[in-house]
Amino acid sequence: MTNLEITSFAKTLCKGLKQYLKNENIKMNDIDFQELESILINEFNLPFSEQAQTPTQLLNNFIKTIYKFEKVITPQDLGIEAHKQIMIWGLLKADNFNG
Repeated sequence: MTNLEITSFAKTLCKGLKQYLKNENIKMNDIDFQELESILINEFNLPFSEQAQTPTQLLNNFIKTIYKFEKVITPQDLGIEAHKQIMIWGLLKADNFNG
């Protein structure tokens, strides 16, 4: 993934998460989401072999830590666009390991 694609991916994940949390009536802080976007960009700029967590693992850890939110988020919870992008990320990662 290029830097532009990674930035777009991070923004899409944050947008989907914001919408999900809004639907769950969770009060959010924009600064938290700026930090999350940076975390996502840093993680997905790493080579696939060094990426320690999936996108949803990162999001779940974030909301558990920052918002004390205990429900587990799945890609489907984040909307169609985020779900598609997570699936593409997974295919790219798998393809990278297959050679």
